Amino acid sequence: MKVVESVNGESRSVTDLGEKLFLEQAWWPVVGSLDGLYPEYEFVDTHGKYIYMDYGYIRDPRLTCIECDGFGSHARDIDRNTFTRGLDRQNEISLASWNILRFSVDKLKEDPADCQRYIRRMMEEWYRQERAGLLELPLYQREIVRLAARSVNPITVEMACDSLGKKEKIVRKEVKELTEKQILEGVSGTRRISAYRLTPKGRLL
Repeated sequence: MKVVESVNGESRSVTDLGEKLFLEQAWWPVVGSLDGLYPEYEFVDTHGKYIYMDYGYIRDPRLTCIECDGFGSHARDIDRNTFTRGLDRQNEISLASWNILRFSVDKLKEDPADCQRYIRRMMEEWYRQERAGLLELPLYQREIVRLAARSVNPITVEMACDSLGKKEKIVRKEVKELTEKQILEGVSGTRRISAYRLTPKGRLL
């Protein structure tokens, strides 16, 4: 069980299944720190109503609301009024200049690697945070790794050419070096590999 600090400075055990799964399966493997992450973060909307986020990530340059939704409580038994209130709630948070990131409990259980990918992208896109290992790579290789991290499916050399704006010969050289470094691995093709994905080592960059 993880213990995190609440917004008033008190420590609190996380017992909600979705919140607990998020910490263990998505957040901690990527970030490795609870700094700035507050459970049940309190937000007051423009009508003076209190909204409680599952987590508030309090960090410049922009705040992030993180929600962990179970299917039963958020979809299966929902009525029209509850549905409308849910949309209003999200609009209030978004219009107060918060980023919003949402995860389903099922996704956290069944595909934690993809949830980690979203956290990694959040850190890169919203907070410009990159691991030292990635920064040590040459520029084109860094961009290829970023492309692979953003993509749900394996990437191709053609995709990397389009992303980098470079010719195939140059891109194939960079991809070859990434495979030799065990950062990328081939996933299709017989004589010639046609698609690549990040290795476990590459996903840690």
